[in-house]
Amino acid sequence: MIDIHNHTIFSDGKDSVADVIQAAVERDLKIVGISDHFDPYLLRQDVCLQPEKVSSYSREIERLKGSYPITVLSGLELGLQSTGISWPVGDFDYYIYSVHTVPGFPDLRDMEDPWDIYLEEAAMAVELIDKPGFLGHLDFLRRHIPGSKPPSPGELMNILLKQIIACDVGLEFNTSGWMYRLGDPTPQPWVIERYLELGGRLITIGSDSHRAISVGKYNNDALNLLRKLGISEVFYAVKDRYLSIPI
Repeated sequence: MIDIHNHTIFSDGKDSVADVIQAAVERDLKIVGISDHFDPYLLRQDVCLQPEKVSSYSREIERLKGSYPITVLSGLELGLQSTGISWPVGDFDYYIYSVHTVPGFPDLRDMEDPWDIYLEEAAMAVELIDKPGFLGHLDFLRRHIPGSKPPSPGELMNILLKQIIACDVGLEFNTSGWMYRLGDPTPQPWVIERYLELGGRLITIGSDSHRAISVGKYNNDALNLLRKLGISEVFYAVKDRYLSIPI
């Protein structure tokens, strides 16, 4: 139905924008978003869209809009830190906001339990957001640190979820947890439930695909789980507006 988290050869994906869109069409999706990495805080800039290529990236997506029987959105996966947001030059439909790094802690894998620091950083970073979008893979460390325990319910998670809601930022249901054999999506369903309990409603779905073959993967599983949680619609953003699609 919808997948707004897809990477292409403009960052660390393996296939072209056209290949990703065609794959979405073949999987009967209604909406597909292109969201290549733009993260000045990552040490490995070879996996990111570079500032000098943002214009050509945007033009390529815009060129292909209207050429397929599907809604195509232009987005970015924008890396966040509490020290500030480095907004790229460009006009995008939406952003997936992701916290991949924490200032002062170059490698969270060296820590026995990095969740407190990570969740505190994410809450402070989210507070800086003033454009529509969705917080991506909230429990990213489950993928980043193999074998690490997931976050636990508690005040820090509540603070982060309340901050997301206060800033009118949505929450991504990222299906890559299934693809990476973590056992469940990211974030885990209890996080989605808590977000809803606190008044959140802006849920979207993303596969975090890096190959066209992964576009829309586990989409039906995501829809079924969201329905079980009482969710009847998912959201996407076009410029300054959130729009929904019934599920």
